[in-house]
Amino acid sequence: MKKIALLAAVACAISLSACNNNSSADKNNDGDTSVGEHLDHSIETTEQSVDELKADVNAELATAEENAKKAQADLDAAIKSGDKKAQEAAQKAADEANSAWEKTKEAAKNAGNKIEEGVDKAVDATKEAGQKTGEAIDNAADKVGDKTKQVTEDAKRKAENVKEALKN
Repeated sequence: MKKIALLAAVACAISLSACNNNSSADKNNDGDTSVGEHLDHSIETTEQSVDELKADVNAELATAEENAKKAQADLDAAIKSGDKKAQEAAQKAADEANSAWEKTKEAAKNAGNKIEEGVDKAVDATKEAGQKTGEAIDNAADKVGDKTKQVTEDAKRKAENVKEALKN
């Protein structure tokens, strides 16, 4: 369940940053936004999204780890008290917390890999676009936009999957 929440947070961060195509892309303030300015802006917003995603992932991992440690402490206290029912309930809670923590770590790893892959693709597309001129640059910018949209959609889908997994 926590994995899904983490993935959802990541997808939201990427979606919000990808949709944040404000006038700040016009770096020279001439009223026109060139293809190069669009590319620069895409790179900046992608980097910002990745940073936000990393922060969200780290927070979710810390929460899951904290919950697992707390469940283990509760189990230790139940064992020490000798109450068998409390011990069984605490064991079940500890198992679930540890399972959630492992799932969160796996989801974070998968999300990180997908983000890295997406960023690499966006950087490669940007390099390719920088080597072309005229119409070829316009086409490359469209490809970068499409790839960014695809990466955002992939991250959103992964976030929804993590959210579903965390609910389970």
